[in-house]
Amino acid sequence: MLSTCLIFSVLASGASAATASTSNSKSNPHLVTYPSILNVLPEPFERPTFITNLFYQTTLPDNAPPAFAAAYDQLLNSSFISFDPRFETEVIGPATGPVERVAIIEDGSQEMPMFLKNEGVIFWSGDDLHQFRTIDVKTFEVKNYTTSVPVPNAAAGTIHKGQIYLGNFGDESVHGGIWLLDFKSRNATMILNNQLGLSIGADDMTADDRGGIFFTDTPSRVARTGRKMQSPPALYYLRLSTMSLIAVDTNLVGPNGVALSPDGKELYVNDNGDTSNDPNDVNAQVLTAPKLNSTVFINSAGARTIYAYTLSSKTGLPVSRRTVAVAEAGFVDGMKVSSTGLIFVAVYGGVDVYDPDGTRLGRINIPDASPNGKAEEKHVVNIVFEGNNLWCFAYGGVYRVANLLVKGDPRLA
Repeated sequence: MLSTCLIFSVLASGASAATASTSNSKSNPHLVTYPSILNVLPEPFERPTFITNLFYQTTLPDNAPPAFAAAYDQLLNSSFISFDPRFETEVIGPATGPVERVAIIEDGSQEMPMFLKNEGVIFWSGDDLHQFRTIDVKTFEVKNYTTSVPVPNAAAGTIHKGQIYLGNFGDESVHGGIWLLDFKSRNATMILNNQLGLSIGADDMTADDRGGIFFTDTPSRVARTGRKMQSPPALYYLRLSTMSLIAVDTNLVGPNGVALSPDGKELYVNDNGDTSNDPNDVNAQVLTAPKLNSTVFINSAGARTIYAYTLSSKTGLPVSRRTVAVAEAGFVDGMKVSSTGLIFVAVYGGVDVYDPDGTRLGRINIPDASPNGKAEEKHVVNIVFEGNNLWCFAYGGVYRVANLLVKGDPRLA
């Protein structure tokens, strides 16, 4: 949840027609295969700001053959980019797409989307976490939603056995924690706001089948709340039957998204690493968050990593951790897992789709996911499945991809 300032380099103009390797998919005209010509680029080339420059914004020498710029241009303008044949056979079908923007919302971060099947709406926290909203999945009508009491800076949400749980950062007057929401009555009740007297917050969360909630607490809440981190950034587990709060993994620096595999055997968590690096560090880049009126330092060679935790069949808690993937730009944000086990990750410029073994299958490409197309806020914040439709909540608006070949985890509907 961080906006960034960036001046984009302009790709070479006057490009010729795209090469055969980037030709449109025969089954879906909105899908393009990443071309082999880009595996070896003409020197010198560079991704000037490899936090927020995307792969199709790599700068090339003036004398580069026009086919390279043409290939990048076609990738930029495609709804779907395939890196592996399974993207077309298992994710993007003939009737899928294109990506469509169904609502223009220019007020910052859009978080914790949940599909409320009985209500026919998706419920989320918008206006940079200051206003709950709903969008009708049929008419695309957006409405404001107000809870019985304020839930300041709500960034997390999940559904467990038909009940809605919210997680928030809090503000200067109210601590962050975990809430229970009755959607019809709008009654919001805080059920946890501390760890033995220490402040907590929730950036993202997901429920398991054992009666518990995994959630992440991250340093990004400090700028929003003015409260110090009194416990380390961590992955936590809240056992609802006893309200026991367990610190599952404190070896994370900037934990964010969290999602559970359909079989409940693995938990996926992403970590965006160091956000307080020395600005003189050659690996650090200065990023400004205008809405938060703050500047932070990101180690662009650091984390932005997705981890998989193997869960104990006895306790449901992690027994080991492995790396699944590292995002190629920006940082990773909200995640969802399909009913087939594929990992969908909100990233700069769109949504990446991974096999649990770490293979990046493809990208749902949303290069204009920012207010007025501003390059410095080109970021998809979170995603949610509504059947086989994927909704993407981004800086600047709400996007939908219809008729995917996969559906979301039925536990979250």
